[in-house]
Amino acid sequence: MRRGRSVAVAALAAALLLGGCGQGPSDPGPVASEGLAAVEVAEPETPASTTPEAKPAAMKKPRAAAPSSLPPGDPGLDAPAVPDPGTAGPHAHGDEPARRTVPVGAMLTADTVSMMLGGRWAAHADGGDECVRPEGALGSRIMSYGGTAAGVVVETVATYQNAKAADAAVAALGRSAQGCGWTSVRDPRLGSASLSATEGSRSMVAVSTEGVLVLLVGTGGFTRDGGRWGSLVDLALGTSCPAAPDGCH
Repeated sequence: MRRGRSVAVAALAAALLLGGCGQGPSDPGPVASEGLAAVEVAEPETPASTTPEAKPAAMKKPRAAAPSSLPPGDPGLDAPAVPDPGTAGPHAHGDEPARRTVPVGAMLTADTVSMMLGGRWAAHADGGDECVRPEGALGSRIMSYGGTAAGVVVETVATYQNAKAADAAVAALGRSAQGCGWTSVRDPRLGSASLSATEGSRSMVAVSTEGVLVLLVGTGGFTRDGGRWGSLVDLALGTSCPAAPDGCH
């Protein structure tokens, strides 16, 4: 009986010894007695990182160039400045020398006179009244136009050294016309200087602009028609631009 208890005690001790060898230092192993309280071992917490997590830098998309709103051929504001064609350069307006020959294209034609006054007209070189010829001109051309109806138009286009000289020639023409019996001398406010006068059935208008003087003397009933006579004067002024220093512009 004692032998059997000893064997049982030895077997229990061996079992306990083998069970203790199988546990780690932190493992309490199975509880041997109900009187001992189980101890729970908490694993240490990993401290949270205090450094904010770095985010990858966002890649910027290349910005597309804005479409140009400039018209074709416009170099834009960054282009080198160029001279103003109206104020600079050797061919600027008013820099050309005065013409000493009046081109034929600066004169009216028989067709243009017919268009303004009606009827059929023919052109002839020279003519006119010696008393109402512009003075001091560098060059001049005179044309006479006769129509089927009773009437004559004499046109004189004269060039001067400059606009001041042409304006002075208009004033001198007014004085000489008064000496020849022309009356009702007045300024119709045309060009840079102008005058108009009458003498019987004749009417005269002289206008200077850009160094060119245009003189029209008309004889006939059409001179009392302000619309037709005035239109012919306007047409003569427009036609005379080839006689200007830099031509028509």
